[in-house]
Amino acid sequence: MLRLSHVPPPRRSRLLWQGAAAHYGPLRSPSPFQQVTAPMTLPPQNRATTARLEEIEEALAQLAPRGFTLGLHIRYSRPVRRVSTYPSQWIQTYTQRNLGVGDPMMIWCVMHQGSIAWGDLVRLMPDPLDVMGQARAHGLAFGVALSHGPAMSRSYIGAAHADRDFTATEIARVGALLREAHDLLDRDTALRPILVAALETIACGMTYEQACEALGISRTALRYRLRKAREVLGAEDNPQAVRKAIDAGLLNGISLSGLSKGMPTGPEGGGD
Repeated sequence: MLRLSHVPPPRRSRLLWQGAAAHYGPLRSPSPFQQVTAPMTLPPQNRATTARLEEIEEALAQLAPRGFTLGLHIRYSRPVRRVSTYPSQWIQTYTQRNLGVGDPMMIWCVMHQGSIAWGDLVRLMPDPLDVMGQARAHGLAFGVALSHGPAMSRSYIGAAHADRDFTATEIARVGALLREAHDLLDRDTALRPILVAALETIACGMTYEQACEALGISRTALRYRLRKAREVLGAEDNPQAVRKAIDAGLLNGISLSGLSKGMPTGPEGGGD
């Protein structure tokens, strides 16, 4: 990741969230606890991945008849893809009351890998917002939480039954589907570090000259890296590539090099 403190600041460095939205389009909330997060739009060559992910989600719906919430690759505090099929009234309560900030299931999934029944979760984890109690009041009394992947890019699922705990066989099946979805999306959102670094210079508003100096490469090399990044992300120009990289968790959307994505790219910052 590029160390911005080691490079000269761009000439126009007044950064506003509004500028980011105007330049790159609406940016998603950084929270992984939204009602439904639209999945990342994959390039056309990755449509097979999207189709398989949808099949996995259909299989999960069969295994979790009371609903599930699936988050794949939490990066910079938000998942690349999130789907929730819980009852709409519970989703509304959960989001309106900001229960995600104290959800024992989410805290456990961030801290651990593996699986845990909701009944055990209640005994092991603090629940100051009574998230689990409120879930039971909405008919979500039996469930299981599973998490998989490294801390920097973890995936999770919470799955619910209406009237019984999950069997060991069902938990194993849910875990297998979670791991498959994690691996599928990981391959399709991978971007080489040198390409991420090139995108980050543009996202931070550097001119091509400043970007080349910061990265220690020629203008030709920079153009090549940006072109490859656009191809991988399925983007038509650099601003769209930046937006897709943020959505994929490849660029931080909530820091100097992320939230402030509205810095102008200069006269050369298009799709060259």
